Amino acid sequence: MLIDGFTHIKKVLIANRGEIACRIIKSCKELGLTSVCIYTGADRTSAHVRLADEVWLLPGADQSAYIQQEDVLAIALKSGAHAVIPGYGFLSENDDFAEKVERAGLTWVGPSSRVITQFGLKHTARELAVKSGVPVIQGTDLLSSAQEALEAAERIGYPVMLKATAGGGGMGLQICWEASAIEEAFRSVEARGAALFKNTSMFMEKYVARSRHVEVQVFGNGMGGAVHFGERECSIQRRHQKVVEECPSPFVENRPGMREKLTSCAVALAGNVSYSSAGTVEFLVDDSTGDFYFLEMNTRLQVEHGITEMCYDVDLVSLMLQQAEMQARGKGGLPIDSMSALQKGSPRGYAIEARVYAEIPTRNFAPSPGLLQHIQWHDAPGVRIDTWITSGTNISPYYDPMIAKVIVWDASTHDAAVDKMLDTLRLSKVQGCPTNFQYLAAIVESESFRRGDTTTAFLTSEGFKFSPTTVDVLSGGAYTTIQDLPARRGIGNGVPESGPLDPVSFRLANILVGNDEGTEGLEMTLSGPELLFHAPAVIAVTGGLVDVQISGEVVETNSRLLVPGGATVKIGMVTKGCRAYLAVRGGFPAVPSYLGSKSTTTTLKLGGYQGRQLVANDCLELDCRTAEWAGEYRSISIPAAARLDNLWTSDWDLYTMPGPHDEPEFTTEEDRKVLYETTWKISHNATRSGYRLKGPCLKWAREDGGEGGSHPANVIDEPYPYGGLNWNGDDPVILPLDAPMAGGLATTSTIVRADFWRLGQCRPGDSLRFKRISWDSARMLRQRTEDYLNAARRYIESGKGTVELIDTRLPEEWTETILHRIPGRVEVVFRQSGDSYLHVTYGPMTASASTRAHIQHRVEKLKKEADIIAVIAATRSYSVQFDSLKITQSEMLQRLVELEHSLGDSHQRIAGRLFKFPILLDDPLAKQAIDEYMTKIRDSAVYLPDNMTYIAKANGVADPNVAKRSILACRQLVTEVSFLAGTPLMLPLDPRLVYVAQKYNPVRPFTAEGTVGIGGPLGVIYPLDAPGGYQLWGRTLTPWDAFATRPGFTDPWLLKDFDQIQYFEVDQAEFERIYDQYKAGRYEFEVEDTFFDPTSYEEFLQSIRQEAEDFVAKRDAAGKAVTQEERLLLEAWRASQQSDDGVAANGPLEEGGQSVVAPMTSSVWKIKVKAGDVVKEGDVLVILEAMKMEIPVRADSAADGRSVRTISVKSGSLLDPGQTILTLA
Repeated sequence: MLIDGFTHIKKVLIANRGEIACRIIKSCKELGLTSVCIYTGADRTSAHVRLADEVWLLPGADQSAYIQQEDVLAIALKSGAHAVIPGYGFLSENDDFAEKVERAGLTWVGPSSRVITQFGLKHTARELAVKSGVPVIQGTDLLSSAQEALEAAERIGYPVMLKATAGGGGMGLQICWEASAIEEAFRSVEARGAALFKNTSMFMEKYVARSRHVEVQVFGNGMGGAVHFGERECSIQRRHQKVVEECPSPFVENRPGMREKLTSCAVALAGNVSYSSAGTVEFLVDDSTGDFYFLEMNTRLQVEHGITEMCYDVDLVSLMLQQAEMQARGKGGLPIDSMSALQKGSPRGYAIEARVYAEIPTRNFAPSPGLLQHIQWHDAPGVRIDTWITSGTNISPYYDPMIAKVIVWDASTHDAAVDKMLDTLRLSKVQGCPTNFQYLAAIVESESFRRGDTTTAFLTSEGFKFSPTTVDVLSGGAYTTIQDLPARRGIGNGVPESGPLDPVSFRLANILVGNDEGTEGLEMTLSGPELLFHAPAVIAVTGGLVDVQISGEVVETNSRLLVPGGATVKIGMVTKGCRAYLAVRGGFPAVPSYLGSKSTTTTLKLGGYQGRQLVANDCLELDCRTAEWAGEYRSISIPAAARLDNLWTSDWDLYTMPGPHDEPEFTTEEDRKVLYETTWKISHNATRSGYRLKGPCLKWAREDGGEGGSHPANVIDEPYPYGGLNWNGDDPVILPLDAPMAGGLATTSTIVRADFWRLGQCRPGDSLRFKRISWDSARMLRQRTEDYLNAARRYIESGKGTVELIDTRLPEEWTETILHRIPGRVEVVFRQSGDSYLHVTYGPMTASASTRAHIQHRVEKLKKEADIIAVIAATRSYSVQFDSLKITQSEMLQRLVELEHSLGDSHQRIAGRLFKFPILLDDPLAKQAIDEYMTKIRDSAVYLPDNMTYIAKANGVADPNVAKRSILACRQLVTEVSFLAGTPLMLPLDPRLVYVAQKYNPVRPFTAEGTVGIGGPLGVIYPLDAPGGYQLWGRTLTPWDAFATRPGFTDPWLLKDFDQIQYFEVDQAEFERIYDQYKAGRYEFEVEDTFFDPTSYEEFLQSIRQEAEDFVAKRDAAGKAVTQEERLLLEAWRASQQSDDGVAANGPLEEGGQSVVAPMTSSVWKIKVKAGDVVKEGDVLVILEAMKMEIPVRADSAADGRSVRTISVKSGSLLDPGQTILTLA
């Protein structure tokens, strides 16, 4: 350091964001200075917000907040900052802002406002250069008209360049090659100057066609002293924006004496204007002669300053802050002798910088804002990454798309530095929204770059070849996602398994192209995408019947196909079945793996392509070997008789096994007839999270769910099996692979794993029946499926042999739900739950921390067993998932029974952590959710209009505030982390404070993340915005962070079984402050280690036994009365709903009219026309909704020119296929 510490500057406000803010924070920390950062709501996930010592949220619109001078200056003053450092961009070269900072008594870390003004206009900068003896290219003063420009061009000689005097960064430039271009160019620069810089002035310079951009890094002390830190080559530019920079310049390195000339000119200019702080003098260099000319001076730190720091062993930001300190002391600046000691005659080694942008090169470098899902930088000596992104960062559309600077340095040779850059680009992973990584690699690996033979025209020259191996999404189809196998099986903690819903068709597509069967591919629901392949590829399409075209030519499905580079692949409507699958040889390697899988779970925004379905303008990367594989292409198809679509139908028989709740405690014999003899219909509400069925209700064998809730289908939360038939009150829902993994609803039967592929091809409007089979039959069907795929693989690989279609016929025999019981004080019941799960329940339908501790000892032991896929624990039960091809049901049952006997009653303490969570009791978002529920769903229920009033009444407490305070006072034991997204279920440790509440019926469509609720005896914190059924009583912080970047998170789920929560109340202002800190990654929970001691807990229970029994008796009596009241209200509400079922009916069609009908089972979302409107072919008439997807119904050619006569539906109407929507005259 050149000074003796910081006495006047202690706190520095960084008037910037992103990468440069992070870079400045680093130097501040090293110097012991307090960094103050500003940010916008869009930038909450930026690393600079987490790294700064202090942060302030900017007011105003996100897109303009960083340039609002008064707001930034106000924060600087409020924060007590002593200096303001601007970085680059935004306000960094704004002379007005620099002057305001100085007038406010703060130190401006940079050149004076006077110097910024002088160099801010290119014509005055040019004059200063001339006065300093710096060569300038032939040019003019300011031009007043196009005619004057024309005359000047004739004098100078073509080509020429018109430059906006206030321009910068390549903006406001026009090259003219001939006289005819002058007038239009003049108007263009004038307009750009007015729009961008509020200054229409311009001048002209001779344009050097084959030129280089070389700049010199200078540093001045504000007193006439200046030094240099060598030159940088910045010739590789796109649209006059730098892309790759080098230090030293290869061009200068090969011309003895040139560096000395360049740097002496730059230092002279800086010294003559008494330049202060860091600056850059840019030169235009004639590639043919080596002559150089002044371009401009950047009165700020440059983006590419890092390569100078690497080669000259200097920290330019630190120097800027030291210079500012000397100015603040009134000493003018740093001593020139000390500065000169840092100046070296030549650079040390070679450095290269590549700018990483969130952009799509194949789409004319369009920006690609979105989610960055996985960041992993190559770490090696001489590699420096300047960035602001981490896994989980959202790239905003509001700011510059640069997300990182990759900087490499090597002491030996330029070639070694090039090799290091290539390694870094190839071995780093920046996955999520598209970037220019492939483009940068193409630049660096080109021979021209290695030779140093790159001019400013390099990227548009024939010497540069960029051959992207990418696929542009022209249209995303109805619902297209990335899926793979085995997906996230076994992760637990509320993370769904996901993966393809028809895994057999998916595996077959991969076999056809030569991939491993689990390689990521596309799942396309109802209709597929249109894709532009920029490189040749080998693909296959399987699954539902669908039309496939390659550049307009219809091709076969279930076949290996060759896509030429530049061709489009268009996947049409699925006409039979529901889902088609597209595999590409090599998969999509740039799609990141999340928790071990690339599968997409759109409901949680996890995995796949930015956690969502594909949409137009997305871009997928192919394997770099795709062209090589395409060159080896050999045609092959699945034999017609063996194609799976031979089995597609609209009337399905799906194989199920009874359980875990199809047994006399829950279902009657009449219910069983309903379950297995009814032909059910799939409603329009059928998604990857749940297939809602239409059909009769069950009578149930019990009146209510006890502590689980008021409906007989309610249970105290239990694990759910995938494929389970789950009862949401009276509504049956099949649980596919994105469904919750636990909940408080009964599951009567479970579709076997071997029939998931047929379930995946069921679509809204289809009919289905559940056929009971035994575990042995389920295993037989699964083995037949494996045999089919093995035969298909042998045939595809060799072209020989036969492939026989899967035989789906099975004997009509089954085993009952309950497999074994162990009687005792707490009865243990072992239940089957499909062919891949066993489900173990303990005691009656009551919640007990002691029972949960008993379960925990079993679960901990089972989780250590390698051949078990997953163990999911709940409050009074657990389930074990196993591979039915590797372990039989009887073997697994025996292991569990033996484990139960061997462990007995364990009294070991269970370790956990105590978290203190802030809670806002009177939450406006909860009130809003209730109000919307009453307006849109149900306006009368015992829990309306105030959930807390209901909770108190249902538990025999007169005052809702007493109930609220009681819940607040009691520690909550985390009994499970399940459902979705790490949802914690919690039980109060004091049974005198265990309140019981029914769940919403029907469910609430929206609940804000962090909402705290009660359902049955359990509390919950909603981790995400989602539908919900628990009664609401407050809001806290979400215990879910998908990328585990916030303090306290080591996994996406914060909490674990047997953690404990203690709430502390805050008011709304304090909650909003904490919430903002939390979202910005700056809030730290108060947490301490604790434990649950079963022995001590039992002693506590005995000490309060009578009080607890009295409370429960009072609670149960109040609950029964409220439940009866709710039954009457629910019956009245249902009757009102049945009077208007929303189903449209077909009417007679008038002669000459045309009916527009529903293409599938769906509901009406939006009607886009009205009676009397004249429609054209292609017009959207109505938008339907099915499977949570929008389905536009368009006017066909026969409708062109007709008028709308009648509309037969309204928003919300339910439609069957062929149902009339409207008629046209």
